[in-house]
Amino acid sequence: MHNEDFASAAMVRLLVRAMAAQGLALPPGLPAPAALVGSHVPLDCKRSVVQAVLAQGGPALLLQLARQVHLLRDDPVYRALMGASDVPGLLARWQRLERYVHSAHQVSVRAQSLHSPYSLHLQHHARAGTGGTPQPPESLAVLGVLLGTCEALGVPGMAVHLGEPGGSDRPSLPLVPGADQATELAKAIAQGHASHWTLHWQPGAAAHAPAGHGEQNPQATLCDALPWPPLAHRIARRVLHDPAGEHPVDELALSLGQARRTLQRHLATHGLSCRSIATEARTRAAAQWLLDTPHGIAEIGFACGFADQPHFTREFARQVGMTPARYRQAFGHP
Repeated sequence: MHNEDFASAAMVRLLVRAMAAQGLALPPGLPAPAALVGSHVPLDCKRSVVQAVLAQGGPALLLQLARQVHLLRDDPVYRALMGASDVPGLLARWQRLERYVHSAHQVSVRAQSLHSPYSLHLQHHARAGTGGTPQPPESLAVLGVLLGTCEALGVPGMAVHLGEPGGSDRPSLPLVPGADQATELAKAIAQGHASHWTLHWQPGAAAHAPAGHGEQNPQATLCDALPWPPLAHRIARRVLHDPAGEHPVDELALSLGQARRTLQRHLATHGLSCRSIATEARTRAAAQWLLDTPHGIAEIGFACGFADQPHFTREFARQVGMTPARYRQAFGHP
């Protein structure tokens, strides 16, 4: 967790909340909880939190705490990750997060099983040109968040092996509650395998509907007052259920029972397109986050599906007439 970005800040928030929930000692001098909600947490603070976890329970405790992603349920990053419908979809969103924050480290797919589409070998490694191989605690924290999100999504039959695929005596990480992970993690760290993971899961749909996909999602109605045709409103609601999703035109057309060209022609008669509807929906969702929460602007832009912070700032200003920062300063959360 090198960079002072919202992804590592969210990781710190997660660890601090999980430590507090388990009655663990927090490091002295930790900023007030409100200060941990923004996009930037000092590097010394991040290190002190990780060291406090390691001192009280070692790598196994760090992995356990990082899996408690439900403690971030009100965070934009959590909502964005929970929009995934399967493990590959979750990895795609995690990789977009890494690109968004220009992370020095990244998770890459190194191999997929020839025998099963439900197995992936991943490596957490330095991004080309950045140097700085991730330390075992950093890799285990990322692994914990990915596993915890898979669990929250209800992915069936999750299992993890640490180390290079095909290697002998690869540690198998027990994921059942109360399992003793310390021995396997110590072996993996000693062998230099903490950053190599093979995930296995069983076929079947996730048991848990992604966050924000229920009928009670208040953001789903943000475009309802616009004078749009019914098909446009259905597209907007679909985007607002999961602003972080890509929502390609072919997928939207299929969900609406329309041919792609038919949908495009219908929208064009009203001066609309799938892209313009999605941008309007994402902008309104972002505006709601800016008004109602103290979360960082970059974090909100990621959760609302913008490619990067400049793209968010540019599109928001084009739609609203002012930048996200000016909008928040004028109308929203200080």
